Order: sequence, then structure tokens, then C-alpha cells
Amino acid sequence: MKPYLPRAARNYLEQLRRALDFLSLEERNEVIETTKQEILRLPGGGRRKRDLVRLLGEPASRARKFERHEPEALEVSSGKHFLTRILAWPIFALALLTLMVVLFAPPQTALVEGQGFGFVAGGASGFLGELELLIGSQLLWLAFIPAILSLVPLWLPNIAGTIIQILGAVIMTAICVAGGGTLALYFVPVTVLLLAQVFTPLLMMRGSMARPGPAWLICAAVLLILVVGYASYQGLAGFSGAPWLIAAPAALLAVLALLLPFRWKLAHIALGAAGLLVMAAGFVAALPGTYGAVLAWPWLAGGMGFAVGHLAVAAGMWHERARKLLALF
Repeated sequence: MKPYLPRAARNYLEQLRRALDFLSLEERNEVIETTKQEILRLPGGGRRKRDLVRLLGEPASRARKFERHEPEALEVSSGKHFLTRILAWPIFALALLTLMVVLFAPPQTALVEGQGFGFVAGGASGFLGELELLIGSQLLWLAFIPAILSLVPLWLPNIAGTIIQILGAVIMTAICVAGGGTLALYFVPVTVLLLAQVFTPLLMMRGSMARPGPAWLICAAVLLILVVGYASYQGLAGFSGAPWLIAAPAALLAVLALLLPFRWKLAHIALGAAGLLVMAAGFVAALPGTYGAVLAWPWLAGGMGFAVGHLAVAAGMWHERARKLLALF
């Protein structure tokens, strides 16, 4: 004996049947039968229309739950394009800061010559000093090279762009190593990032979940601590302020560098932000009438802190992106 359905329930099922006209007859009957069983289990057996609507929903809205949806194509940018974008713009920003500092830095009362950056060229001021004797102030146009190179992979995402990147990074490396003098020091952080822009996509795309291992992070932390320590030691020469004004930021950068192997995103962001603050504080300390600081040293320490922090954040973003993409399949 078939179970009895009240008129309200029969009307509800009829409206639902008409709303399911996009389904085949077999599918429609299956949905109707399932709904009928639900109605029979309801308090009152579906005698009141308002109870049916409250508990099951309107027939049209219930029918929409069974609509077929064609799968949409998932558009995902390539891994190299993703890495290029997250690397390029911060590098471009640092390159612009370097450009402005080189062009508009306050006059320096203390010189960097003779402090160890002209050893390859054989002179205290290196080949940049010799080049300056030939072309004069036009030497400052070198500061435009990193800004242009940082955007090359966005303009030329092909083999030609890669070749230009490699050549540019090699040129900037030669300037930093053999250039000598204050000018070469300013270019060290942005040159490190330009080299990373070339080689990071190659290293990170070895596997879908590739990211820097503990050895990479420990080496980066040790290198950063050495650079910060060296820059702090050299920066004390001619500095008229209290030594703690240099020691405190250096200690902060060192502590944040020690946190690199733990892969804490906030620590990596803090390292990059602290590097920018050290660069800004160094600029203020180098202004005439302040502490007589040599801007190149806080620029080197802070810039390297920003570079390492930015690369650590970028590596974390790549790993998170890869993890989410793999979860879709």
C-alpha cells in the first residue's frame, strides 16, 4: 500500500517536477522519489505548504541544486611568470631607491676608498674611479642599469630577455667587485637581487614543491650576519653619534637573520622591513649637520637585509602557490 501524501505535498512535488524539466525522465523520477521520502519523514507529513517551503525550500530553488554545470577551464599562470612578477617589482623599487640615492645623496664627509673594495682593479678607487676621470659625472648613469634590468623579464619573457638579464647581472657584479669606492657599495644589494632574478626561477622550478632547503637558509643567514657585521664595523669610522645607534640596528638584523631557517613568514617580512628602515636611518644619519655617517655602509647592511628577506618571502609564496595548486588535482 502506497503511503498517502496530503494535497500540499502532492502540489509541491508537481511544481518540483515541472522545475526539473532540464533532467531526463529517469533522473527526474529519482529526485521526486527522494523528495517524497523526505516529505514523509517531516513532522506532519507535509500537510502544510509553509512547512514544506521552510524545511525543503521553494520547488524552483530546490530544483536549481540539480542543475548541471560545465567545468570551467582553470587558468593558472606559469611558475616562471609567477616568480618573475613577485621578484621583479620589489627589485625595481630597490633599483629606483638606489638610483635616487646615487643621484641625490648628501655630500659625504668621510670616504670609503681604501676600505677593501678596490682590490681587483689594483687601486683604492678601482676602475670606476678611472672611468670617472674619463667621463666625469656621466658615470652616474650606471645607476639606471639595475632599474632597467629589473623589468627586462616582464618586457621580454623569452630567451632574449634571459640573455640580457644574465649579461646585465654579470656587468653589475663586475662593477661591485672591481669597481671600488662608494659607488660600487650602493649597487651590491640590488646586484644580489638581479642575480637572484636570473637563477631563482631555475632553482625553484626543479620540482613543483621546491623551496630553499635548510642549508640554503643557513648560508644566507651567515652571509647576511657577516655583511652586517662588516658594514657596522666600517660605519663606526667617522661616526659622531653613540655607537649603540649602529649596534642596535645591526643586532636586530642579525637576530632576524638567525630566524631565516625557521621559515616564519612574519620573520622574513620583518627582515625586509627592518632592512628598509636601516637604509632610511642611514640616509638621515648621513645628512649634513647630523652624525657624519657614510651612507654606503647602512645602505649595504639594510639593502642586504631587504634582499634576503624579499627572497625568503618570494620562496614561501612559491611553495604556498604550488601546495594550493596540487590540492586542486
